[in-house]
Amino acid sequence: MVRPKKTRIVDGTELVDNLYPDPRKRPGYYRYRRANGTDKIFQAESVQEANRIATEANALRDTAVATPERVPNRQQLAFHVPEYIAYQQRLNPALVGKKSWHNRVYALHQFAEKFSATPVGHITWQQVSTWWDDLTYNQQKLRHAEFRKLFNWLMAKGLMPKLQYNPFTTADDRPRLIAKQKPPKSRAALTVAQYWKIYRQAGEMELEALQVAMALSLLTTWRREDICSLQWDQNIKDRTLQLVVAKSAAQKGHARAARQAWNLDQYPALARVINRARELSLQNRRCPFIVSHWPERRIWGSKEHLAQVTPERLSRMFAEVRDACGIKGGQSFHEVRGLASTLYRIAGYGVEQIQELMAHESKGTTLGYQDADALPYTPMNFVLPDDVIGGEF
Repeated sequence: MVRPKKTRIVDGTELVDNLYPDPRKRPGYYRYRRANGTDKIFQAESVQEANRIATEANALRDTAVATPERVPNRQQLAFHVPEYIAYQQRLNPALVGKKSWHNRVYALHQFAEKFSATPVGHITWQQVSTWWDDLTYNQQKLRHAEFRKLFNWLMAKGLMPKLQYNPFTTADDRPRLIAKQKPPKSRAALTVAQYWKIYRQAGEMELEALQVAMALSLLTTWRREDICSLQWDQNIKDRTLQLVVAKSAAQKGHARAARQAWNLDQYPALARVINRARELSLQNRRCPFIVSHWPERRIWGSKEHLAQVTPERLSRMFAEVRDACGIKGGQSFHEVRGLASTLYRIAGYGVEQIQELMAHESKGTTLGYQDADALPYTPMNFVLPDDVIGGEF
């Protein structure tokens, strides 16, 4: 027997077929399920307007004509880019599981699509330069190193005769692509008052997992990815919370990565957070992860346990609570790390010490995290005697 469809109602109005409320429960947003199973999130001024848009989309579902898939030929970049990706993955199989590699692969396919009308052997330095200048700072930063490898690979195969040298070279004796300056930070710093407002609101919204994660980040300066990866059997040893910092491992290799150990007996605040996390883990059906939350919907995805909190879910939790608090400035969960850096500076720790704590390569990176307006001033214990000055003011 076929189960009848569940009625979906928003503001007293039933939604038409294939129309659903926004999964993030934002007012004025809706989700439309396309014929191919993908979703489209859109805004509408009212439920009636959303129903009208979905009804028009439903009418077109059966009229869509499938376009035949185009197979690239050897003259196109789209033919060679998958070969390059496979080559890199054979050299380093660990790339497959890295999010950064997934982003770079996407960028490589985008580049191939951009130059789909130009034979690979006809691509010139000027064309690459024009494309490069249209990218944002962050887009350039993501692509530069990987595209230098791609062009080395293509040129070694003799596929780009129009190029005399790699346009992504870092050599000073050749014209090279100019990178844009890093834009000023767009998100406002998180203040102590805002932190505690979000923390308390998270409790009222029954998001204790966010409270645990916020406390861990403030006390240790750890990133959301590291916090969400913490497991009871791997990261708690003999009353010590220990971690191999993931970003440091990616940059330096596992053997040279920053390894941090926090003695819970010497850090009572951290011990209290871990004890609360353990209670939550037991409530959440013995979740093996230190940060755990039982979801409203049973969605597994890539999770190992239903109560596991992914970094993306943690960010959404933070944004939901921040907006519920009416805080403006677009602060993300990552700003907790910046606040922690500032507070350690206020507590009297030096920049070099905080740099080691945050596993940064340079002191400048550490200073960039700190809220300049909240930093203490250094007392100047200098006095010029009157006889040295040579006169009176």
